[in-house]
Amino acid sequence: MRLTRSLSLASLAALAVVITAPATPATQTATPLPPVEAFGTTPVIDNVSLSTDGRFLASSYSGQKVSIVILDRNVKKLTQRIEFDQTLKLRSMGFISPNLIIADFSITYTERGDEEQKSEIGAVFAINALDGSSRQLLEAKTNSRIVPSSGRFISRVGAAPGEILMSANVLDNAAAGAAAANAVNSVLSVDPLTGKWRIIEKGIRNTGAWMIDTEGKIRARLDFYRKDQRQELKVKRGDDWETVFEHTDPDFSIVGLGADNQSALALGASGGERERLWSIPFSGGGKQPLFQDPKHDVEGTVRDIYDRSLKGVRLGGLEQRVEWLDSAAEARVRAIEGALPGRRIEIFGYTPDGKLVLAYAVSRNHPGAYYLVDFNTNRAELVGQEYPQLAKVPLGKVSNITYPARDGYPVPAYLTMPAGREAKGLPLVVLPHGGPRARDSGVGFDWWSQFVASRGYVVLQPQFRGSTGFGQKHELAGYRQWGQLMQHDVTDGVKHLIDQGIVDADRVCIAGASYGGYAALAGAAFTPDLYRCAVSVAGVSDLVEMLRWEENRYGVESGVVKFWRKHIGKTSDPDVAQFSPARAADKVTGTVLMMHGVDDTVVPYVQTEFMETAMKRAKIKHEVFQLKSEDHWLSRSPSRIEMLSQLDRFLDQHIGKGYRVTTEETVASR
Repeated sequence: MRLTRSLSLASLAALAVVITAPATPATQTATPLPPVEAFGTTPVIDNVSLSTDGRFLASSYSGQKVSIVILDRNVKKLTQRIEFDQTLKLRSMGFISPNLIIADFSITYTERGDEEQKSEIGAVFAINALDGSSRQLLEAKTNSRIVPSSGRFISRVGAAPGEILMSANVLDNAAAGAAAANAVNSVLSVDPLTGKWRIIEKGIRNTGAWMIDTEGKIRARLDFYRKDQRQELKVKRGDDWETVFEHTDPDFSIVGLGADNQSALALGASGGERERLWSIPFSGGGKQPLFQDPKHDVEGTVRDIYDRSLKGVRLGGLEQRVEWLDSAAEARVRAIEGALPGRRIEIFGYTPDGKLVLAYAVSRNHPGAYYLVDFNTNRAELVGQEYPQLAKVPLGKVSNITYPARDGYPVPAYLTMPAGREAKGLPLVVLPHGGPRARDSGVGFDWWSQFVASRGYVVLQPQFRGSTGFGQKHELAGYRQWGQLMQHDVTDGVKHLIDQGIVDADRVCIAGASYGGYAALAGAAFTPDLYRCAVSVAGVSDLVEMLRWEENRYGVESGVVKFWRKHIGKTSDPDVAQFSPARAADKVTGTVLMMHGVDDTVVPYVQTEFMETAMKRAKIKHEVFQLKSEDHWLSRSPSRIEMLSQLDRFLDQHIGKGYRVTTEETVASR
C-alpha cells in the first residue's frame, strides 16, 4: 500500500468550496432542487487536525479522488497533497507531534478458498507534514512476524526519542505456515520515519489492549478469555502482572486509563437503570461510580488531549448534551457557541496553552464547519465546510419529539419537516436507524434524512425500544424483538403522524440501512397496508441465515455469536424464522427497492439475494441495485450518490410526483 504526494497552493477553506452547484439558467423561475451530489458526496473536508505547535492544519479532501492536504500556517498556503490508492479508505487521522500525522486506513480484503470471504482490514501510516513523505507502519509484507492488520497506534511517546508505541500481534518466528492464533499481542516501540521496531513488552494470547500513560509508560493491560467471556484488568507491578479487576458483563466497557495513572475508567449500567461512568482503582476494592445522571445514560467522556484529565461527560437522550466538570473547558466552548448560535461545538484540537483552538460547529439543521479560533486575538477563521454546496440551501427543520406506542410507552424520535411546507397531509419517509443496538445522533448533521426532506418529504427517525442512550429499560425491551416490539414502535410512530394530520396515509414509505434495512423489509412484509413502498440498503432479510453466517464466520461459542443470540435469538427459535422478511415475501403488497454493497463484510450481499429470490417466487414488484466496490457503511461518494439517486427516483415514483400522476390518471379513468 502506498501514498504519493503532489503540491497544491489553495487554502483549506478554498478547497471546501471548489464543488459548487450547477448554474441555474436565468430564465428558470422555480427554485431548483439541490443536486444529489450536494448530499451524497462524502464530506469535502474531514478528519481535520491541528499540529501540537499550531503551525499545520491537515485534512482529508474529497474531490474527484480522496486525498490528504496539509496547510502550513506560516506561509498561509497548502504545501502538501498526499494521494493514495482509492481502494484505501481513510478512517481517521491526527497530529501526534508538531510534524507527524498518524492516519488509519482500511481496505476490503477478499480471501478465496472453498467459499469467498471478505474482511475489512486496517493499515496505519505515518505522514511527515514537512515534506509529505509517508510510510506504512508494521506492514505484514515486510514484517513477516507481524500478523496482518493487527497494528494499532497507542502512544505518541515511545521508548526512545522520536519513537512511538504501537501494539500488534507478533509471532515468535516467521516460519512458513505459522498460525496467527499463536501470535501474542505485544507493545512495540516504532520509529515512524524508518519503520523499524522492537518489542518492549509481551502480553499473552488473551491480551487485547494496553493502557499507556502520557509519558509512554505501560500501566495496565486487558486480557479476554473467550470460553467464559471474562475480561481481566491487570496492572504491572515491577516485572509481574497482577489482576485487580475482572468481569463477565459484555455491556461493561473499560475505556481507558485514568488521569492519575492509578485507575481505569469504564462505562456500563452494571445492574442500574442508566449507563454510568466508573473508576476502577488499581489498588483494588472494585469499581466505584464516578459520574451518574438520574435521567440520562452516560455515553462517553470529554478529556484533555495532553494530560487526559476529565473535562466533561457526554449524556444520552434526544439532546445528547455535555455535562461539564471543568469550568475553563466549558467557558471555552460557550464562547464559541455564542458566536455560532444554534450549533454544537466540539473541540478537535488545541495548542498546549489552549490559546489556539480547532473547533467543529454542527447541528442537525447545519452541516459541519471547522473554525480556527485564536483566543489571543479573539478572532475565528473558517477552515472549511463539510458540505459547501448546502451553504445556501434551505434545510429541513429537525425537532425532538415523543409519541405514544400502542402500550402507552413514550417513544423518542427525531422529526424533520421539509423547508417551506405546511405540516399538513405531506408524504412521509420513516427512517429507522441501524444496529439495532445503536441510535441516531441528536447533534450531528444527517445527510440522508436531510436529502429526503429536501425533496419535500417528512422524515421520522424513531429511537425505538432496543436503541441505546435512553436507559436500560428502553434498550433491553428490544432484545429478541426483531419484527415485533421494535417494529411496533416504528409502526406506531407512523400512525401518530397520520392521526396528527401531518402525514398523508396513502403516501408513506419506509427506508433504512443495515438493521434499518431489515425494518424496511419487515414493514413491507408484516404491515403491508401501512407502506406504499420500502427501501432496504444492506438490510438483513433472513434472520436464520444471518445467524448461521455469523456462526460459520466467528464460531458458535464466540462472543459475536453470543451477542446476536442475545439480541435476535437462536436459529431454532420459531420467532427467528417467523419474523424473517424473506420467509414472508408473499405478504408484501408495495414495491421494494434493495441496494447493497458487494463488498459488505457486516451483512453479506446474499441477504439481499434471499429477499430477491423470495419476491421473484411470489411475483412481488421489486428492484435491486448492486453498489460496486462498496462496503457496509457507504464509504465512497459514488455509492452514496448512486444510492440517493435511486432513492430519489423511487420515492418520486411512489409517493411523490409519480404518485400524484398515477392517482390523477386513476380518478380520470373512472
